[in-house]
Amino acid sequence: MGMGYMRLSERIRIVVVLMVGIMAIGLLTWGVGKIYLELVGQSSRKKVETVQYRNKDANPLTDNVLVLPEVKFWTCQVGVFQSEKNAQLRKEQLKVLNLNTEVISTNPWTIGIGLGHSADELKGLRKSLDDKGISAVAKQIVLPERSFRVAGNGSQLTVELLTNVNTILHEGLTVEALEKEKQAWNALAGDYPPKELEGLHQFYSNVREKTTLEDQKTSSISLFFESQRVINRLSGK
Repeated sequence: MGMGYMRLSERIRIVVVLMVGIMAIGLLTWGVGKIYLELVGQSSRKKVETVQYRNKDANPLTDNVLVLPEVKFWTCQVGVFQSEKNAQLRKEQLKVLNLNTEVISTNPWTIGIGLGHSADELKGLRKSLDDKGISAVAKQIVLPERSFRVAGNGSQLTVELLTNVNTILHEGLTVEALEKEKQAWNALAGDYPPKELEGLHQFYSNVREKTTLEDQKTSSISLFFESQRVINRLSGK
């Protein structure tokens, strides 16, 4: 009886120790394991820099202050809808025609395709769409300068990918920019990349698979769409 009681006590003690250990690991990693973006303001004086801060009961952590300068670019607007449901339906209809479109703004929901730095740059795409019976209007998109503090595992990869998208929007899509994202992913993603960034990386891969630069530009609106979704998701919006 006494031996059985001791064995039971030993088992309970082991279970308690394991539970405490798991909780301790969770508490230690909770603050740094999840990537988050915190809007900290606007600045035209700084690029990307690293700052240090000390969490109360943890080791020093590294925050990346990410500044995304203002960018202006053009896309082809192929639909404006008062409901998200109708916008998504239009997207699916165009997808059947092998056209990669994205929602570029909401309320109303606006569908766009292609990426350029002037209305003239999109003339070829607009003609191609017109030949398919699709009405398209050149529309300029302006993103203001934004500054974020990026923390958690994968913060450096987050900075690299979002900075790269902003550069593409500002300077244009190039083979070098696409290759730079691939190199950053291979160097920083590791065996367990942040799930929040997997969609953006996949969009990069899809653009890289296009055989011509023109086709890449046509599908690259997805980089803008997904980068904004990453920012909103990590910012808790």
